[in-house]
Amino acid sequence: MTPIPKLKEIGITAVKSDCLQRFIFDNAAIRGEWVNLQESWQEVLNRRDYPQALRNVLGEMMGAAALLAATVKITGRLVLQVRSEGPVSLMMVECTSKDTLRALAQWDGEIADDASLTDMMGGGTLAITIEQEGAKQPYQGVVSLQGVNLAETLENYFENSEQLATKIWLSANEHNVAGLFLQQLPSEENQREDAQEDWFRISQLASTITDEELLTLESETLLHRLFHEEQVRLFEPTDLRFSCTCSRQRVEETIAMLGQEEADDIIVTEGEIEVACEFCNQHYTFDKVDVAKLFNDTVASASEPNTLH
Repeated sequence: MTPIPKLKEIGITAVKSDCLQRFIFDNAAIRGEWVNLQESWQEVLNRRDYPQALRNVLGEMMGAAALLAATVKITGRLVLQVRSEGPVSLMMVECTSKDTLRALAQWDGEIADDASLTDMMGGGTLAITIEQEGAKQPYQGVVSLQGVNLAETLENYFENSEQLATKIWLSANEHNVAGLFLQQLPSEENQREDAQEDWFRISQLASTITDEELLTLESETLLHRLFHEEQVRLFEPTDLRFSCTCSRQRVEETIAMLGQEEADDIIVTEGEIEVACEFCNQHYTFDKVDVAKLFNDTVASASEPNTLH
């Protein structure tokens, strides 16, 4: 059995930005998480100029992905993705078991600063995909966008798909992202009247939180303010960071999949092949010499005999 991580009383250690703080209640079968992102969020914003309303929802989605990834113990990645036929066609956030995050959004046309999730996405869908290394197929749950914001959509997902009472608070601005997550631990005892009373009491205490408190307060201060009459304990915090997995080698593999004839046609038409990573906005350029070398190396590699050493 894996030993329980060392727990800390509220107020001992200040938690820096770009980290996730897990906590539990000693007096109730409820778990919680708090997340705050600053540097990783700025890495996303520095790569693309998002409209304000879209920026805020993408930030909330980034915080949500970090919170959800902390609830699943996997070696792999969790992807949160929203698709729609509205002005914003795609929002996507990836959080990996290496504690890295990246995010992107695609949109068309003007988006008002006060546009709501419904205004931007219409009747879109939200998908949660969990890819476990070594698994034959990923797990995916899909739900329609319901509610006035992303948090309500996720709460509906957990209630309908996982049958777990869950409350989520998310907030984002141009400086940072923050989120708070509460969930009843799966147990037959949760059907008892006192367990339901615990959930009602603690979720009601959390519902008093404001966006300003969520965005500006350290985890210990926030949790003490919300739950000072409860028995709350903290796990060691987890540091998070922005990271993109794109590379020139991966782009070369993509070009190789096009085939030499199609790659040469692009060179003739455009003069070069330019590929931009949608996550980090890194641009990779290949000229005629690069493409010729790429396919010569590919042919040479394929023709090498398989020799045992």
